[in-house]
This record gives sequence, structure tokens and C-alpha cells, in this order.
Amino acid sequence: MEKRKLGKWFVVLAAGIVLLGMFLSRKTLRERQREQQSAEPVKLSFYLRKRETIHIFEDIVEKFNQFQDEVQVHTVVVPNPDVDLKMRALNGEFPDIVEMIASSGESVRQYAQGGYLAALDDTGLVDRLMEGYEPYLTVNGAVYMIPLSVNFRGLFLNCDLMEEAGYEVPENYEELHVLLEKIKARGEPAMVFPDKDVWTLHQGWDAVYTVEWGSRKDAYCMAANGTQGLCENEGFGKSLEMYLELRKYGQERSWETGYDEAVSAFAGGDAWMFLQGNWAYSAIKKQNPDIRLVFIPFPTFSGDAPQVFVKLDSVIALSASCEHPETAQVFLEYLLSEDVMNDYTEKTGAYSCIKGGNGDLSFAREFVERLEKKEFVLEMMAVPDSVYEVRDQGLFRLILGQDKNYGIKEFLNELDEAIEMRKEEILDEVKWEQAQ
Repeated sequence: MEKRKLGKWFVVLAAGIVLLGMFLSRKTLRERQREQQSAEPVKLSFYLRKRETIHIFEDIVEKFNQFQDEVQVHTVVVPNPDVDLKMRALNGEFPDIVEMIASSGESVRQYAQGGYLAALDDTGLVDRLMEGYEPYLTVNGAVYMIPLSVNFRGLFLNCDLMEEAGYEVPENYEELHVLLEKIKARGEPAMVFPDKDVWTLHQGWDAVYTVEWGSRKDAYCMAANGTQGLCENEGFGKSLEMYLELRKYGQERSWETGYDEAVSAFAGGDAWMFLQGNWAYSAIKKQNPDIRLVFIPFPTFSGDAPQVFVKLDSVIALSASCEHPETAQVFLEYLLSEDVMNDYTEKTGAYSCIKGGNGDLSFAREFVERLEKKEFVLEMMAVPDSVYEVRDQGLFRLILGQDKNYGIKEFLNELDEAIEMRKEEILDEVKWEQAQ
């Protein structure tokens, strides 16, 4: 009898052990599931804005994702980023990391003041900046963006075409004019203009104006406070005459050629020169990796060293609503590392704002020398978009040349009227800039 009882207890005990084991194994399985879930990489969105460098950023992101398993960054590219980003901000869907164009009409300051961007002062990222940039980045006492580079405007020349013809790089405007005439006599377009894309029109004008007269800020301010209208400004009138004169050496019906077509034409050797900004370098090299080119400031009348005028280009900002700010900082530290920035500057043709970030920029030697010596003007003033729209549409009318009653004088009068309507915003922008 006792043996039977002991047998029953043994069976019960054995069953209990089995059930306990099953329970413990289930608990272990849950723990493993939690561990697997916690081991999944943090996902971050990286919003890209500048079309010339999208492929470069995508390559950087791909290498970062392959380099480690803890963070996975995915890029966001849309057709109209200016409008799209504003909609995302209003809908509470602001991306984790955002590339912005500091020199565009869009104001990074507005996003910072609207509470969409996180302050970066305590992240250590600001320490990666070269000396002199931080004061220009402060908004209400904090830094919300890290500039990767500055851009500058000038003249691209195809070295192969120049050398084959025995021509030398012009050192002043007179030499440039002689060179243009020689190329024209060959029956070839010396320059290519992307006039169909209206946003490019002022770039060439800026390249001509700034080497002789520097920043436009003083001219806009004098027009806004009534001291001197743009129609009375010698630099505006003379530089416009030069800019329009260059059209004689470009392709016919330039207003039918877009930016991408112009890049292809220059990269393919169908034009000797391209009056643009350094941002076109990456697009040109993507079209023709073997092209030999040089990028110079637009030649001055005197042949003296031209004024070098630059603007902040791509800047990186962190969303205030990012759920994983410390993880996002890991990617930003990678992006701002010397090796990555060396590769970025070589591919974009940009001059880095990050310490140790410049690669081989020998194609733009004259610009680099001036930038290294701090012999440049950094423009941070943002003129209202409505003024820029009047400027761009007016330039297009001048280039079309179909209205005999619309010339430089009429264009500058229109621009003065646009400034008069927004003069308070322009003067407030300058006060804000001076206060930083």
C-alpha cells in the first residue's frame, strides 16, 4: 500500500517537474523574444534636399548601415522638398535628421524658432566646426544646424579643349573677352546657359557681380531704407550689362536648355565654359568622371585678386521630435568624421566647414587658397522670396529680349518696388544677423 502511494507521489512530482520545466522554458522563450526585439536596429529617417548630392549622401548612408548593426538610416527623397518639409512639420511628421540649404529662400531660423529643431550645443558636434562659423549659426542663443560646406560661384573651363586649342586660362575680363571671341570664330558655343530653369539665372549674375562689388547686402539695405535705389547702383547696372553680353557666346535659344541638359553639354565637351556654382561639380563628374576641368572666380576688369563671396550650403539639423536623439548623434558623428568629410568634399567640390574635412579640391585652387586664408565674405542675409521671384522673372525677360520696352533700367525699377514692399523684413533680417 505504501509503495503504491509512493508511486503516485512520484508520478505527481514528475509531472510537476515537467510542468515547471515547460513554464520556465516558456519564460525563457519570452525573454529571448524580448532580447531579439531589443536587438533590432533603431531606424532613423534622413531627409535629403539637394539633388546634386543625393547620390553622395545615399552612398554615405549605405556605408554607415553596413558598418554597424545598431542603427539603420534610410534616406527620404521627394520631388518638391521645400513644400513637402513644411507639410511634414505641420502634420507632426518631421524627419529625424534633415539636410537643409542654408543659402536658399527657406529660413532654417524659422524651423528653429518654431520648435522643430533640437539645439546641438551640448552634443559636442559644434566642436567639429572650423573657427569662425559658429557666430553665424546662433538662433536665440543656441546652435541648431551644422554646416557641412560653403558654396561659391565662378566659371568652369574644360582643360582638354583649352589645351588642344593652345588657349590659356584668362586672368582678367579683357583676356576672357578675347578668348570668347576666338571660340566664337570657330563656330562653337563657348558657354552653355541653363536658362530654362529660372532658379539658375541669378547664379551667373552673382558670379559676375561679387568678384568686383562683393556682397549684395549693402545694396539691398540701401534700397530698403531709401538711401540709394538699385537703379542708381553702378555695380548692379554694369554687372547686368556684362552678364547679358555673355549670352552672345552661348547656345542659341538658351531659354530652352535646362540645368541637367547644360551639365550634360559641358561634361560632354559641347561647351568650353559653364558659368555656375561649385555645386555643379558633382553633377559634371557624375556625367563624365574623366573630364579635366578648372573652376575659377569670374575674371575681374583689373586682373586683381577677385573678392570671394560664399554662402553656407548644406547644413544638417536634428528634429526636436526625434525619439532616439542619442542614436541619431552616432550617425551625425560618423557623417562629420574626417574620412567621410574628405570623401564628401572631393565628390561635391565643396569647401568643408568641418575640421580636417577637405579632400582634394585642386580643381578650384584659387578659391581654396582664399578660403584657407580667411579672405572671403560669408553672406547670411536672406531676402524675402517675393523679391527673389521678381528678380528671377525679370532676368528671364531680359534674356528672352522679346520686349523692347523692358531693359536693365525697367528691371531694376521693378526690383526696387519689390524691395520697398518688403523693406521692413529686409532691414529686420540685417538687425537679426548683426545681433548674433
